Amino acid sequence: MVTCPACGAQRPDGDRFCGVCGGSLPDPAMQTQATGPIEAPMELGATPPGPVPRLGPALAVRLQGGRTGEFFPLAKPVTTIGRSPECDIFLDDITVSRAHAEVREEPAGFVLVDDGSTNGTYVNRRVIETPEILADGDEVQVGKFRLVFIA
Repeated sequence: MVTCPACGAQRPDGDRFCGVCGGSLPDPAMQTQATGPIEAPMELGATPPGPVPRLGPALAVRLQGGRTGEFFPLAKPVTTIGRSPECDIFLDDITVSRAHAEVREEPAGFVLVDDGSTNGTYVNRRVIETPEILADGDEVQVGKFRLVFIA
């Protein structure tokens, strides 16, 4: 058995990708040894890390293999989400339609709209059939990807 480094699921030897999260699995034939944490040297006069600066509205990948923590600012009036490389938020997975959804900045706030996707678009695990106004902390699911809306 191999443990997925992304989600911790136990997978049979020989699998190249995790069946739970889609992340790459380590090859058990490659004998590697894990090391302990490495302390970064402190530079003189450097300020210690603090809170993350507010960069404005964004979607951040909450769960999906090696992309967890990836951050997508919503800087345009319309931000496209899909499997097409032309989309503003490019999610390369077969569960995502080429033009899956859009986030539009409107007077009422940021609105998520499904673009007729095959697998649907979800907000807080509920499929949306009409435009949905997003609130800070809402979970948006597009295919296997779970993103969090940051206001």
